[in-house]
Amino acid sequence: MAVRTRNQVIAFRVTPAEAKKIREKVRQSGLSQQEYLLQASLKQPILVIHELKPILAELCAWGRNLNQLTVLAHTGHIQTVYLKELTDALGRTYEALNGLLTEKGQVISSGDLQLH
Repeated sequence: MAVRTRNQVIAFRVTPAEAKKIREKVRQSGLSQQEYLLQASLKQPILVIHELKPILAELCAWGRNLNQLTVLAHTGHIQTVYLKELTDALGRTYEALNGLLTEKGQVISSGDLQLH
């Protein structure tokens, strides 16, 4: 595997208003300025989806609740929990989000939310 060395510098001048717009777009993307400009210049779409943050937070909460119920069931504190519909819906939601986040050729950032 060849190591890519970034040793070329590309610089350009912008007006103060253009610089402000670029900085705002970079901030909203959650990417570094270098990464943002590389993606933009290589014609890879940069999509910022702010609506994902509350959706992912809610999914994390559902996952925590499901894990807590599982622990209670395994320790004998509760006897019966019917969660088939919930787990099916949760699985479909995760699959849909995963498909969105891994769509080929696109960089998707959710602003300040870190996705791993």
